[in-house]
Amino acid sequence: MGFSTVERTAPDALFTAVYRDLFEHAFPPEELDGEDVLAAALERGSANLFAVVDDAGTPVAAAFGEWSAASRVQLLTYLAVGPAARGGGIGGRLLRDAVNVWSVRRNPCIVVAEIEDPGAPAHDAHGDPRRRLAFYEAAGARVLDVPYFQPGIGGPDRRVHGMLLLVLHAAPEFTIGDAVAGAPLRAFVEEYLAEVEGAVGSDGNARALLDAFDRPGGVPAGKWRAQQ
Repeated sequence: MGFSTVERTAPDALFTAVYRDLFEHAFPPEELDGEDVLAAALERGSANLFAVVDDAGTPVAAAFGEWSAASRVQLLTYLAVGPAARGGGIGGRLLRDAVNVWSVRRNPCIVVAEIEDPGAPAHDAHGDPRRRLAFYEAAGARVLDVPYFQPGIGGPDRRVHGMLLLVLHAAPEFTIGDAVAGAPLRAFVEEYLAEVEGAVGSDGNARALLDAFDRPGGVPAGKWRAQQ
């Protein structure tokens, strides 16, 4: 059986299949935006979808990304690999292809992703956080040293704590040794909070996260274990 990668910039039947057959199975409800929300992002041109499909056109892996023009930060919003494609390197190739396309097309300051802290327990349905981190680190991802949480879908009381923010790519001018420039990251997170929660928020967790981006010399980024 052969596989090929296709891109979608508007919602269609393939997008629906990806959301319902891959994303809904890979992510817990509190981490997954509604199908209508992702479709709207595609329709307004701020997102795109890469899907690996088999010979029958069935998606076996997919990556969905959203672009912040204001901060010039690209978010890998979701990446999922179905059972039929695991263990063959398809997920790693899809990740590299997506980041390469975004790097050329968007010229982002930084490309980021958010994942569960590897200290969280493995979940039968949604996978093992340690294996997920290992997958990203094998692709060159670095963990940002910030107290990250996923903004709450529907409000701050729905935040997902115990998350990591990863750097998948940083332009040279935004790299400072082993650190990454904090200004675009802060602008991105402020926009993310305002869009998802309705406001940036001034609570302790939000302040701690935003203040972490203001450190002189940038935000340290490296292996997760080295930061513990």
